[in-house]
Amino acid sequence: MKTTPQGSPAATQLPKPLTGPLFAFASAHRRHLVTFAVAGLFLACVFRYWMNFDPNDKVARHGAEMGRVAISLHEKGEFSDPYGTLKTGPTAHLNPVFPLLLAAMMGLFGTQAAGIFAIKVMAVVVVGLQVALFPLVSGRLGMGALNGFIAACIWIVAKPLLMYAWESSYAALLLVIITVVFRRYSNPDVRSVGPAWLLGALVGLLILLLPTIALVLAVWLAWDVLHRDWRFIRARIVPLVILPALMISPWLIRNYLVFHRLFLRDNFGLELGSANNDCAQFSVQLNTESFCNIHPNEKLAEAQKLLAVGGEPQYNDMRQREAIKWIASHPVRFMQLTGMRVVAFWFPTETWTRHHYPGFGRRKERAVMYLMSLLSVAGVFILYRRDRVSCGLCIVCLILFPLPYYITQFVYYHSYPVLWMIFLLGALPITTLLNRSFPASLRFAASKVADDSARVCKP
Repeated sequence: MKTTPQGSPAATQLPKPLTGPLFAFASAHRRHLVTFAVAGLFLACVFRYWMNFDPNDKVARHGAEMGRVAISLHEKGEFSDPYGTLKTGPTAHLNPVFPLLLAAMMGLFGTQAAGIFAIKVMAVVVVGLQVALFPLVSGRLGMGALNGFIAACIWIVAKPLLMYAWESSYAALLLVIITVVFRRYSNPDVRSVGPAWLLGALVGLLILLLPTIALVLAVWLAWDVLHRDWRFIRARIVPLVILPALMISPWLIRNYLVFHRLFLRDNFGLELGSANNDCAQFSVQLNTESFCNIHPNEKLAEAQKLLAVGGEPQYNDMRQREAIKWIASHPVRFMQLTGMRVVAFWFPTETWTRHHYPGFGRRKERAVMYLMSLLSVAGVFILYRRDRVSCGLCIVCLILFPLPYYITQFVYYHSYPVLWMIFLLGALPITTLLNRSFPASLRFAASKVADDSARVCKP
C-alpha cells in the first residue's frame, strides 16, 4: 500500500481543493443555499407548529403557576398568587422574565382569545427561529451546516410538543445563542471585549429566565478562565461577572425586601418534597392522577399551611427538611425514583409517560427522541475528534443541566432547553455516514458550505 512520508495511507489524505463545474457552482451559491435553507426551515417549522385561533379560549386556562403570576402582574403589577387553590400573596416560585413577557402580551392583546393566541404565535416563532438556526449553529460548533439541516428536518418531522405557556422554548433559543457566542469567545485569537459584553448580557438574561442553567454557565466560564492569562481575565471581569450580577440584582433585592432573604427562586424545597415522600411516583402527572401531588397548587391544605408558617421561604424550608429526612430513611425507594427520572428525562417511555402527551400516544415524537438520545452518544465522540471545545461545552451542559430534574418530579418539557443539543449530536452520526457515501467532490462542497455558515453566524 502506498503511504505518505509520514506513514499514513495515501487514501486517507484530505482531498485537494477541487475545481470544475460542481465546485464552481457550490462556491458561487453556497451562501445563498445557507440563506434559503434557514428561511425554508423557519417556514416549515412555523407551518408544522401553527395553531388555529379559538374564540372561546383564554389565558387563565393555560400555564398553571406561570399563567397565574402573569395575570397577577397584568392586573395588579405584583408577583403573587401562583396557586389555584388559594391566594397566597407574594411569590418567588417562578423566574421573573417569562411572567413579565406574558404580562406584556396580555397588556397588548388582553387575557381572552386574542391574548392566548398571540402567546401561542410568539412561541411558534421562537421555536421556528431555533430550528432555522440549526445549520448555522451546527457549522459554528464544528459539526457542519449539513448536519444542522438534517437535525432540523428530523425535528420538524418529530415535532416535539410546544410548551407555549412555559419558558422552555425561550430558554432553549437563548442557550443556542449563548453556546455559539461562547464558542466564538473561547477562540484564542479573539482579543476584543465585544464578545465578552454580549456573552455577559446573555448570561444575565438566561439566569433570570432559567436559574437551573447557572451551574452550566459557571463551569463554562471557570473552564475558560483556566486557559487564560491574568491580563485577559482582568479585562473581562466587568462584562462577564459584574454585568450579569447587575442584571440579576433587581430581582435579588426585590426578594430580600419581600422575604428578607437573597435568592433567585424559592421552590426547590417544595418540588423536592413533592417528588420524594411515601406515596410519590416518579412523575408529576402520575402523582396528580393518584391524588399524591402534595403541592399548594393541588391541595388547599398545603396552601393554607404555606400561609400559616409565614410565607413561601418558610414553607419551602419545611418541605426541604421533610424531604431530606424521608430520603435518608428511604434510600432504596429514593434511588428507584431517581433512576426512573433519569431514564424518563432521556427516554420518555410508552408505559411511564403515556398520559404526559396530549393527543395520547405521540409515538413518532418519542421514537425520534429515543433515536436522537442514543445517537447523541456517538455524536459526542465524533465531535470530540472535530472540535474538542464544542464537545466540552456540550458534555458539561448535558451532564450538569439535568441534575435538579433527576431528584424532582418528572415533567416531559424539562429536557427541552437542551433538546436542540441532543438533536444536533444525534444527527452527527447520520451526517458522517452520508458524507462517507458521497463522492469526494460533494464532501468538499459540503465542507465549504459549513465553513460559510460558521462565518455567517460569527458574532
